[in-house]
Amino acid sequence: MSSKIIADNFSRGADLYDESARCQGHAAKTLAGMIFKDCPALPRNARILELGCGTGFLTERMFNMYPSASFTVTDISRKMIERCKAKTDGIGAGNKDFMICDFDLKIPRDKFDLVVSSTAFQWSSDLSRLASGIKERLRPGGKLFFSILAEPTFHELKETFKALDISYPGPRLMTESEIRKAFCIFKARTFSGETWCETYKSTSAFLRHINSIGAGNPTEKRIGTGNLRRIIAAHNSKSGHGHDIEAVYRIEYGMLGKQW
Repeated sequence: MSSKIIADNFSRGADLYDESARCQGHAAKTLAGMIFKDCPALPRNARILELGCGTGFLTERMFNMYPSASFTVTDISRKMIERCKAKTDGIGAGNKDFMICDFDLKIPRDKFDLVVSSTAFQWSSDLSRLASGIKERLRPGGKLFFSILAEPTFHELKETFKALDISYPGPRLMTESEIRKAFCIFKARTFSGETWCETYKSTSAFLRHINSIGAGNPTEKRIGTGNLRRIIAAHNSKSGHGHDIEAVYRIEYGMLGKQW
């Protein structure tokens, strides 16, 4: 995957993200509930780091839940950061620092009480290394909360690509066991997961949706027009003429700490 292409894709998708990224919005809402249930109160002047804020689905909730905390909010896309900052302006009284950051390359070097991230870690090229970097940034007793898209997200579509012998251009998602292994360096670990389903009128509509929010092809390889037509026809045939296409997401949640 190319970090530049990922950033460019999400910058192009920023304008439609809030209204279109339903699964991501749901995951952020669920994660925020988990965070507040586990941490209904934080120490005075607590520091919170968010990795991959997008347009602010989770950020907005965190600002409301912890209005006096100091936040460092990051994303790989400049336009996503700008929209998140505008969307959350005026919420909370604590310090807020927004910055462009590729968490695979660098994590802000301060120490934090909480690190949070919603549906962003699937874009990491090395989740184990990322986990290690996050652990180093946590204060004693600090915690990491995250959601991540996992296998078998879009399994049916991937099977269509495979049957046609066409390389699937999306990121390689990890399985539940792989995700848990990547975060095994944390002493305290709690994981859970859920399935989220959406329907689209056609394969074309589904693919347009993925591209419209910036979650499309993160590589330099492009699918030719001929192959794209084959994919659409084959995938449409799975649901039968006139029937909606179902897109299935698998969301994994993690609550991790150095010590609880």
